[in-house]
Amino acid sequence: MFEGLSICDFQSQFSEDELCTDSLVFLKWRDSYSCRNCGYKKYCSTKKYGERRYCSCGKPESATAYTLFHKLKFPIHKASFILYLIATTKKCISALELHRKLDLHKRTCDYFKRRAMAAMAFTMQLQDEW
Repeated sequence: MFEGLSICDFQSQFSEDELCTDSLVFLKWRDSYSCRNCGYKKYCSTKKYGERRYCSCGKPESATAYTLFHKLKFPIHKASFILYLIATTKKCISALELHRKLDLHKRTCDYFKRRAMAAMAFTMQLQDEW
């Protein structure tokens, strides 16, 4: 996703939460959109940005649901920047360095970094099985 993207390009594309949510909406629902609950394919818009409500059962689903960004307690653009730094740094980036760069709590950075690394390891494992 971040391949060949300079830090200036990244910051222009993912500088705000709305831009990050737009990219999540595109990645999550670009092929098809169906309810996990009832399987219905049509949706209605809601007042909340990046959320869709299914027309048949009325259940809402946000763009961050069932993703790495599910139930984040800090801005999504900072989480995207953590992912960018993890993906583009040659050596491992520490949670302390993320804390300094992003003005987040050290434990928050450590938790999200571990979560991201586990997701990346799981993805690599799935690719190896194919």
